Amino acid sequence: MLRLFLFIVIAGAAAWGVVWLTDNPGQVNLDWGGWKVQTSAGVLTVMVVLFAVAAALAYRAWLFVTRAPGRIGDARRNRRSQRGYKALTKGMVAVAAGDAEEALAQVKQADGLLGEPPLTLLLKAQAAQLNGDETAAEAFFTAMLDDPEMEFLGLRGLLNQAMKRGDAAVALDIARKAQALKPGSVWLTDTVFALEARAGTWSNAATALGRLDKSRALPAGVAKRRQAIVELGESFEAAHAGNAGRALKHAEKAVSLDGSLGAAAVRLAELYIANGRQKKAQSVLETAWKVKPHPALAEAYYVAVDANDGLKKASAAERLLSFKTDAEAHVVLGKAALEAELWGRARTHLGRALEAGRRTRSVYAMMARLEDAERGDKDKIRDWLSRAADAAGDPAWVCADCGHVEAHWSAHCPKCHGFDTLMWDTPPGYEGRVPAQVALTADEADGERALKRIDAAPSDD
Repeated sequence: MLRLFLFIVIAGAAAWGVVWLTDNPGQVNLDWGGWKVQTSAGVLTVMVVLFAVAAALAYRAWLFVTRAPGRIGDARRNRRSQRGYKALTKGMVAVAAGDAEEALAQVKQADGLLGEPPLTLLLKAQAAQLNGDETAAEAFFTAMLDDPEMEFLGLRGLLNQAMKRGDAAVALDIARKAQALKPGSVWLTDTVFALEARAGTWSNAATALGRLDKSRALPAGVAKRRQAIVELGESFEAAHAGNAGRALKHAEKAVSLDGSLGAAAVRLAELYIANGRQKKAQSVLETAWKVKPHPALAEAYYVAVDANDGLKKASAAERLLSFKTDAEAHVVLGKAALEAELWGRARTHLGRALEAGRRTRSVYAMMARLEDAERGDKDKIRDWLSRAADAAGDPAWVCADCGHVEAHWSAHCPKCHGFDTLMWDTPPGYEGRVPAQVALTADEADGERALKRIDAAPSDD
């Protein structure tokens, strides 16, 4: 609309000028260098306009001629670039498809057409990785570090390589450098957290976790659980540095954040006991028991209440049972009663553990031990031991990612290094007969000894 308006205004002005010159033709006399020209003002104006147009056309023609070689060169370079980027695109598609041969072919073509642009380096590195040449890939990723625009991609490639080969120390160093370039990257911050935690640098892990929390990248429950584990780690870190006060504060914070983290409750109880605060230790362990009973809590509780013999342990276990009753609690009390030679109580609670579904090797083995100690019934002992041999394994700390089994909880799986992946559960594949390489528990060993006594005893027949 604006252009139409301007056109109308200019056309109107030109028409008015033509009319004005026609009504006022005037006369122009030019005497120069022996030349004499007499004409009207209108004709002179037309001649000047025609001369200006001719000069403009001549100038444009001169520019076209002088710039033609450069334009031809630019056109050739553009065609090469288009072919190069097309090869680059095909190479990336080949990498995504896992076609190593095609990726290498396309990267050679792209390299010849484009030279050494950053994206060619990236494609070279990815093609080398796909072809299994990690050394070449590392060289290409390292070359990217010289280009500020590609430095982060180079660090990311080197980070993935270090993690792939399990070099956590190198991976952590690279991750820290990458985070300095992109502090707002959520995936990188999460990686830094995992690597700092794995390295045991819990204060740095806490900083990374704080960044994740600010970005709201984690669900509230997950963030709280991680924070509790970090606080527990910082407690050990502070103790190692000789700062007992900070160790205690971090342990208290861990327990307050996650009451189901039994390792934190045990740690806090140990610190209270070391400071002579047995009552506080008892309270912490009783509270944790109410949330989730566990044998480790019972063992720490025996220390807190100074239960140094079977009878005292049985009494302490009775108290724990009063706070929360489940199969684990009955097993703990049955074991303590067996140690105290309280045969009736041991039989009652081991029986209740079986009724509650705890039909595991150790419970059957303890029943065999009880039968041997109280009654000496060989047939029943054999029956219990037979059940133990075919029973499921006892609960242990099982990695949810790789299935590795551990006797004690830790923040990381010792095998796959997964963070907070150890769960208290029945080990997979441990049903049926016990493999010879699996060590017997103390109760199972007692059952084995009972069986040997039966086999050594003279036959009644």
